[in-house]
Amino acid sequence: MLNENKALSIGEHVRIKSTGQKVTIEQLSDYGFAVVKFSTGGKHRLLNNKLEKIQLPEFMYQTD
Repeated sequence: MLNENKALSIGEHVRIKSTGQKVTIEQLSDYGFAVVKFSTGGKHRLLNNKLEKIQLPEFMYQTD
C-alpha cells in the first residue's frame, strides 16, 4: 500500500495543517488521499500529509 500515514482512521477528527480547521475523515485511500468532511457539511479530498491528528490534553485524575 502507498498510504504512508497509517495513524489516520475513518471517523477520526483531524486538523488541516495549513488552516488549522478541524475536519472528520470520511474515507481513506491506499494512495495517500483522504476525503474529509467539514463541519459545514462540505467534503473535499486532501493529501494525508496535509492532515495532523488533534492532540487531546491529558487529564490528571485525583483518586482520593
